[in-house]
Parts: sequence; C-alpha cells; structure tokens
Amino acid sequence: MLPHVNSLVESHTVAEIDLAAFRSNVNTMKGKLDHSIFLAVIKTNAYGHGIVPIAQEAVEAGAERLGVTTVEEGALLRQSGIHSPIQILSTITPDQADDVVHYHLIASISSENIAKAISNSAVKQNRSATVHLKLDTGLHRFGINPEKAEAFCKACYFLPNVYWEGIYTHFSNADEGDWVTTEQQYQLFRNTVKALEKREYLFPLKHVGASTIAIERKHMHLDMVRPGIALFGYQPDVRQRNIISLKPVMTLKTKLVHLRTLPPNSKVGYGGNYVTKRHEKIGIIPIGHGDGYKRRLSNNGYVLVRGQRVEIVGTISLDQTFINVTDVPGVKEGDEVVLIGSQGEDTISARDVADWIHSNVDEVLASLMDRVRRIYT
Repeated sequence: MLPHVNSLVESHTVAEIDLAAFRSNVNTMKGKLDHSIFLAVIKTNAYGHGIVPIAQEAVEAGAERLGVTTVEEGALLRQSGIHSPIQILSTITPDQADDVVHYHLIASISSENIAKAISNSAVKQNRSATVHLKLDTGLHRFGINPEKAEAFCKACYFLPNVYWEGIYTHFSNADEGDWVTTEQQYQLFRNTVKALEKREYLFPLKHVGASTIAIERKHMHLDMVRPGIALFGYQPDVRQRNIISLKPVMTLKTKLVHLRTLPPNSKVGYGGNYVTKRHEKIGIIPIGHGDGYKRRLSNNGYVLVRGQRVEIVGTISLDQTFINVTDVPGVKEGDEVVLIGSQGEDTISARDVADWIHSNVDEVLASLMDRVRRIYT
C-alpha cells in the first residue's frame, strides 16, 4: 500500500471519511442481529476508505472480528496494533502459510495443500493455527465441493496444530434477491454440515451471510454474519432502502483548477469526442482514472458545482476531467467540486456513479487510489 500524501501538503482532491456515519452504520447493522458474532468486512482498503482507521473504528464500535481478503491486509492490521481476530475471506497460497500463522490470521481453507501448509507452518512455529473450512455451494470461486467434504475432513481434520473453528460458504445470488437459488445453497450448506457432524467433524462457528443476509434473512444469521458494503452506507441492492437506513461514509471532492471559454464546434479532450455546441465555459478538475475515477464516466456523468449538477464532457484522462460549467452563475477557479456527496440541495451518491457506468457501488468506492488523500472526521 502506498503512503498517503504528507498531511502538511494541501490536496485539491480529498475523500472525507465520516467516522460517525461509519459507527452509526455498524450500530444499525448490529441491531439486525440477535446473538450472532459481528464480523466487519473491511477488505480492499476498507472499500477505499482506508483500512487501518476503519479497522480501529470498527473495533471501537463493537465489531468482534474483522474480515480481509489478503494476507498483506491482515499483516498490516497486526502491525498497526489491531489485536481482534482477523479472518482472510479469500484463499491463500502455500507460501503464505508462514505469515498467516505468524500474524495469527484465520485462514480460509479450500484445498488439502493449503491445510497441510498451515499445519506444517504451525508445527514449525510451535503455534496453533485457527482456520475455517470453505464450502462451495454454487458461487464456484473457492471452496470444497460438498460431495468431497467428508473425504477432505478425513485427510485434514486431524492435522497437527490446526483448530477448525468454523465452516462457511458465500452465496452467489443473494444480493439480486434470488431467494430460490439462495435457499437451495443454504440447505446444501446445512445438510453438508450435518453430515460432517455425524462423523464427529465439528465446527463451532457456522456462517453464510454478508450484508444482504444480515438485512433480509434472519434465519440465515447462524453463528456469525459478515456485513461489508452496508457499513459504508450503501445497501447491496436498492430494494433494501425500504428495509434499512444507512449513512454514506465518503464524500469525494476536488477544486476547479482551470476555466476557459471555447467557441462553438471546439473539440474537447483526447480524441475530440465532445464538441461544443455554443460558446461554452469548460472547467478542469484534477482527478482522473489514475485516481480511480473511472474513464467510463467520459461524456457520461455529473458533478456538483455551486450546488448545481453539471456534465462531465470529453474523455477522462489519467489526471484530469473536463466539466461543462457554462450555466453556473459566478463560477470561478478554486470553487469546490463534489463528485460523491452533497452540495447545496443536491446529492450525487456512489450508487449514482455506479449506475452511470453500469457497475456497482463496491467498484466505485474501492477503486479510489491512495494518492487521493483521506481526511477522517
């Protein structure tokens, strides 16, 4: 992870992270649970919000565990003084086993090779390694095929220095509200666990659900729930707005650094794929796809200037974006420009940006690069 810009250097482009909003979302999601353990998923640099400050806030807000997807993220949290259980929600490779054991990370096991590598490393370091078995019930990304789960346990359950604390799966169609498929995957998981328990392969923590399950399916909460994107203020699907109220945590803003008036029929930007229709006032803001502001927003999105929604025009470059501020009274260089967040009476959400590029909120937020300075309030 790259270091942030020196805090003494003023940045035109900043992401303001509202920790009070984040804490409110944690409390809201915890309120959906009864007795399940709350694991806060802060993978991918906490969806672009900054993994270390968000981890600290999550723990203070009552998250019992943290979820990441890489060994590097887990190690960074340990080096930053985080002592809570940290679970890796993706697979690892055998050569990462030493670091997993050294940093007391909880590995997800999807193969015999990984299980044996963890065991060997734990024996070598004279430690006990906590792991969770991942079952593939339909996502087909990582996990043991349920039909092969018993054979896997025969080979790996009693490996030395390995504690099988949990067993889990990840649904493929829950966010889309496909409850027929989700219930089928849930029953496959439950039946597989029951079959393993009959053979004395026991797993104290069983978990299947992320944000959508936490919000909509209480009977699937089981022993632990893993909310992610909801903690940052966005329901996984718009249908859930009527079920739960969340507060967006990030505001992305910059400044108008240059203005020029161009005559009609002027081609703007790389490729000249925007042509002025009249005398137009074109502004430049210092953010581009090198910052994670997607190139697909070229000629295809809006920002807020002086409380007014204005069009993105031309091709977004690595470091700059053109905006059309012709109809904004009094606009001048140095004006604040909001890309995600509120200004005046208007708001542009990360979901709006996602809709414009036919993607999801996760991509919009997590793509934000480290050179965009984070300010925590």
